[in-house]
Amino acid sequence: MTGSGLSRRDMLKSLGLVSGAAALGLPLAACGSDSGYGSGGGGDDLSFMSWDTTSDSPLYTVAQNWAKSVNRGIDVQSVPLSDYETKVRAVLASGVPPTAIRINDDYVGSYYADGSLLDLRPYLERDKISPADYYDAAYKFPIQKDGAHAAWPIMGNPSFLLVNTDAFEEAGVPLPPKDWDSTEWTWDDFLDAAKKTTKPNGERWGAIVFHDTGTETVWPVSNGGYGTYSPDGTKFALSDPQATEAMQWIADLALVHKVHPDFATVSAGKQTPNWAVSQLAQGKAAIVFGVSSTIPYMRENAKVKWDIFPTPRKVARKTVNGLTVLGIPKKSKDPDAAWEFIKYCTSQDGAKVLAASRGFMPVSKASASLFVADDKAPANVALVAQAVDNAVNENFNLYMERARAIYRPVLDDVWAGRQTAAQALGGVRQKIDDILAGK
Repeated sequence: MTGSGLSRRDMLKSLGLVSGAAALGLPLAACGSDSGYGSGGGGDDLSFMSWDTTSDSPLYTVAQNWAKSVNRGIDVQSVPLSDYETKVRAVLASGVPPTAIRINDDYVGSYYADGSLLDLRPYLERDKISPADYYDAAYKFPIQKDGAHAAWPIMGNPSFLLVNTDAFEEAGVPLPPKDWDSTEWTWDDFLDAAKKTTKPNGERWGAIVFHDTGTETVWPVSNGGYGTYSPDGTKFALSDPQATEAMQWIADLALVHKVHPDFATVSAGKQTPNWAVSQLAQGKAAIVFGVSSTIPYMRENAKVKWDIFPTPRKVARKTVNGLTVLGIPKKSKDPDAAWEFIKYCTSQDGAKVLAASRGFMPVSKASASLFVADDKAPANVALVAQAVDNAVNENFNLYMERARAIYRPVLDDVWAGRQTAAQALGGVRQKIDDILAGK
């Protein structure tokens, strides 16, 4: 439940999982320079543009390993996240873009639509890349309406629940099931657990559902809806009854049941990196709806016993899987080398490095074997793979940034109790449908 402009990327930033990621060892970057955006890399070097690169991140190691294996250099052009979209659009429009780029998964469709990205189908067909070897949500994500594979995900960041197991034990509440396919652990069970683990005067909150665009998919889909948009991206599905019921249910955790911080508290908290997950780590929250990239932070900072569990079930039990996506500019000077680099990132050698942080799930199904418990939490780390296997993709639209500028402010009214979800979201439905139609 945060401010009106919060996307999944913003949410990661507010959690401290994008910039400043070196402290967490998260796989957000590779190696190289921090200037010379565009053609970079002398001689036979491959140039790769990403954001907020850190020399100690897993993707840095993967990039170095690939470069050594092919006896080439790799020049990573590091751009601050706040400037990334402006920079990447500029270099894509130039005649000398980087050899490969990282792409905000929200914008893959729009980049492809304006002719900036190479269709990767010829490479997938040549190398006999089998959809059966990859998680469905990851493999299908970059496929466009014309069948093009506009990019290639290398790892996912699925959502699930992080649980303060000490709080559950203290309150005598059974832990959720560890298996995603269980028919137990419903929305009612979640609310009951949140009520029983809440302590008065903000000493401990039963739940924190950190609101972002992933929330707008997970809870409506679990209630039988589509998420923010219809599957074809042409309708504002967040105003459908299944979605408004889900959004109201989340709002009522604070407004009615008093098991969740109020809107003002969460709005203030989101200004502090790692705020939501830090509440769990310090014992001030019992359940946090979070993402796998919070695991490294919890492993280093938790002062309570904790574990990860499935999201609660209503009509279904689904989640969403944010993706780290790489692509090849249409004007790349060496698309073959770019493809070999991207493909290496999804290989078993690459996956071993990426999986070591526990923060992100490589997209190949074989990588599930890498997520086994060790001497540090979470004991149920295998759930990361289960979450990816039960993830849906957000239904994107080329005009979703314009749509967010309209509907997210009225969602703030829902969180603050000024309007019901049905009133607020229903009130902007036609305006959003017109935007999605390109009007």
